[in-house]
Formats: sequence, C-alpha cells, structure tokens
Amino acid sequence: MRRLQIGMWKDFTIERWNDLSGEFIRGMEISQFQNKEAIEKVRRFCKSYNFKFGVHGPILNSYGYKLPKLNSPDPSQYAEALEQITTEVKLASECGADYILFHYPFYPTFQHPFIPYPRLPDHLKRYESDQLNKAEFEDISERLFERLSEIQQQYRQRIVLEHDFFGDYEDVFTRAFLNHPDIQLVVDTARLDIAKRAFTGFDPYSFLDALASQVYLVHYSNVFYTADDFKHHLPVLPEHDEDIQYGDSYLYLKFLAERNSSFHVTFEHDHTLISKDELHNEYRRVAEVLGLTSARV
Repeated sequence: MRRLQIGMWKDFTIERWNDLSGEFIRGMEISQFQNKEAIEKVRRFCKSYNFKFGVHGPILNSYGYKLPKLNSPDPSQYAEALEQITTEVKLASECGADYILFHYPFYPTFQHPFIPYPRLPDHLKRYESDQLNKAEFEDISERLFERLSEIQQQYRQRIVLEHDFFGDYEDVFTRAFLNHPDIQLVVDTARLDIAKRAFTGFDPYSFLDALASQVYLVHYSNVFYTADDFKHHLPVLPEHDEDIQYGDSYLYLKFLAERNSSFHVTFEHDHTLISKDELHNEYRRVAEVLGLTSARV
C-alpha cells in the first residue's frame, strides 16, 4: 500500500503533524530524534492511525548530522561506518520503522570536469578519482551491499540507500543495485536535477529507467537555479513545469510512476515557502500521478 509522507526531523508534535498533514498523508520520515522515548511517541501515534514511519539516518541526534562514510577507502572509516549502520538498524528495528535510509555513495564521488556550484560538496567532503578510483569503488560497493543484505536479514529491518553524487561511476552504482535487489533505492528528484546540470552526460531518465524496479521511495522537492548557484528543497509547483530556472522534479516523478507502481513519496521541502492551499494542492497533484484517490487507498 503506497503512501505519501511528510518530514518530521528532530521532534514530533501533534501541532506540527496537523500543520503539515493532509488528506493523502499517511506517514512520516523522522531523523535525529533526541532519544528512544521520542521515537516511541511516533510509533504509538502511527500505530493508532494505521500510518507508518521511516527513518533518515542518523536516527538519534547523539552526534549531530553524521552520515556514515560507506565508501571510504580507509579501512578504519569503513569499519566505523558499518558499526554506525548496525547500531542504527538495530534501533530502527526495535522501534518498528518501515525503513532506515543512508546515503550512498558517501562521501559523494565525482571527478572533474563539472560545473562548480558553490553548494556542491567541496574537495574536503567528496572523493575524486585519485582518492577512490573506479575499480576500488566497485569493490567497496560489492562488499558493502553484501554486508547490508546480511544486516538487513539479521535485524529484519529494511535498509534503503539514497543516491548521492557518483560522477563517472554511474554504471558501477547501477550494477550494485541490480545485483542486490534486496537493497532498494531512494530517488531524490532535486539531486537528480542538480546532477543533470552539473555533470556532463548524466541523463536522469536513463538512470530512472535502469533502476525503476529498485525504487522504494522518492524524496520530492525542486531546485531553483541562478547563473552560478542553486537553491534546493523547494516545493514543486505547477508553475515550475515550464520554467527553465526550475528543475524537472514533477517530470521525473511522472516518468518513474509509469515504470513503478509501488514506491512511496516523502515531501522533502520547505513548506513555509508556500500557502496551506498550495501545499495541499501539491499533495493532491502527486497523489493523482500515483493513482491515489483517498487517504485510505
């Protein structure tokens, strides 16, 4: 049963839920909660309404927004990343989460040339080919996906990976998912569009077509571009569709919906930028693309 979700990071309150929810909203995605008791509050709420919740790692705010370095060529960093994942997966399973999400590759992995948007990860927060070549990335990916499969089975907890920037290693990234279908993909429509503009030769539609069957969740938001920068996490409005300064997030969603009839959607946007009516119209437009007719479908 597919669903639309809202983001609920760091804390859950009924007031925030009421402010963001709508007719088609049947779940939430949480992240960086203060403690297990706060997550239990979410679990009880979702159970009482037959909703579900997923987790965007890190599940707790113990160390801030620290993402595991899953493709680190440094063995100690890689081991630390697996330890973090195992701890978080275990907790997500104990709390009854539908899924727990991590970024991959992380650090992002890309090479020159690319358009140097200021918001792209700088050289201290990415791997380039002289730090992680293609063969190394393929070896790490194979070992990682095998280990994630084992952790997933051990704790009976769905693990999903959200694509980060992978530069020229798209074919390796794609094979990893196709060779390990039990590890599913999270598509970020904004990041897809940024990759299209920043990296020559990347085609979001070919990427989506190749991995459509693997998609479990879509993070839905848009991007606004200026001459040399972008602003992301924007709501996706109908007036963006024909405006070249905005990304093609709605078109990506529509394309994917024609190839996969079961993925869920999290609205990963700044809702304060639009009115309540615009927010609910955005929910309805996505529901229509997905073929949802009511909150109980």
